[in-house]
Amino acid sequence: MKRILCALMVLMMLLGLSGCAAANTTVEKTTATGFYFDTVVTLTIYGGEEGLTDTLLAECDRYEKLLSKTIEGSDVSRINNAHGETVTVDAETWQILKRAKEISDLTGHAFSVTIAPLTAMWDFTGGTMRMPTDEERIAALSLVDDDKLVLGENNTVTLPEGMEIDLGGIAKGYIADQLAAMVRGKAKSALLNFGGNVYAVGEKTDGSAFRVGICDPTNTSTQRAVVQVKDRTVVTSGTYERFFVKNGVTYHHILDPKTGSSAVTDLTSATIVGTSSMDADAFATACIVLGKEGALKLLEDNGLDGVLIDTDNQVTATSGFADHYPLSVVE
Repeated sequence: MKRILCALMVLMMLLGLSGCAAANTTVEKTTATGFYFDTVVTLTIYGGEEGLTDTLLAECDRYEKLLSKTIEGSDVSRINNAHGETVTVDAETWQILKRAKEISDLTGHAFSVTIAPLTAMWDFTGGTMRMPTDEERIAALSLVDDDKLVLGENNTVTLPEGMEIDLGGIAKGYIADQLAAMVRGKAKSALLNFGGNVYAVGEKTDGSAFRVGICDPTNTSTQRAVVQVKDRTVVTSGTYERFFVKNGVTYHHILDPKTGSSAVTDLTSATIVGTSSMDADAFATACIVLGKEGALKLLEDNGLDGVLIDTDNQVTATSGFADHYPLSVVE
């Protein structure tokens, strides 16, 4: 719920800041909303072709049926229920898994798509505050190993018996990239919001940059910083998005694949700005797991622009970030 609230606040900020420009032009604005991937998806198109939002929402539906872990017959469901047998999947699914394995290696497995057996043991959204016992958690760790996910020729996937994948940490980014590509050439500009993944396609109708708010983890109804972007994605992952408190201990939804429990980290938020929402999605998750020092090194080593908020609510940007994207910190 906190992730949705934060995303809505960011969207309100985006629409409010872009609305004045739209009002002074003849560019028509079209907005459509749906619920996919357990997320409120809001698409705002400026000067788009007729029926474009319907086409985009239809793509969201197609991708959910293709990539959701919980929908029977999806590629992910078929892989997870293959009992070690090889499965042929859609070319897009195969490409997502290929990039996921690459990012897993780049992050020292701080990001992992085979973490599904662990995430299934936790409930951060249903109100039950379910969590594994130490014995259950430790036993499941042997099932988390992206290196054992085998991608073969002709879009084949082989996953050992008992292991499962979950594309929740990368699929929304991929979908945002694909929808942004569909919008280009068919609209003047657009704001695609996937609840934590925002893609600003093009620029505002007056030619200026879009201003995207980064939520304050201590008060998600406000912004801690604002970044200006043109034709870029802004992706945030945070420990404040989904969590519960049990016996005086706070547990958040970003699990450390090496421990199976909530990542012990000095970061509350990691935001990445770039051209690939898919990469930003996965790397942002890894940043939380790695903590501030490790995250900065990861981003710098991979040429990524990011903004980190630590447990003291201090904002730190990667070197050169402000040279690429004007950044304002809200005090």
